[in-house]
Amino acid sequence: MNEEHIVKVQALLTEWNPLGSQSAQISDLNNYEIEATDILFHIKKNNTVDQISKMITTVLNQAFGIHVEPVKCKIIAEQVQIMLKEK
Repeated sequence: MNEEHIVKVQALLTEWNPLGSQSAQISDLNNYEIEATDILFHIKKNNTVDQISKMITTVLNQAFGIHVEPVKCKIIAEQVQIMLKEK
């Protein structure tokens, strides 16, 4: 995990914005920086898309107590997996 990966995952989460309108109510959201770091901390380059998706779901659920849309989460997981394999 490096700063570039954190920024990329942060951008994916910010674009997705799984919190929706609730994101305006969280003062320290910081474009999902903590959540991006937590996700990357727990995944490895050889994780499957399903494993990455489960980690994203777990991190967001623990951080915000929300249920995320599985299809969108899998799309983000695929992008994270591609990003990790690039370097």
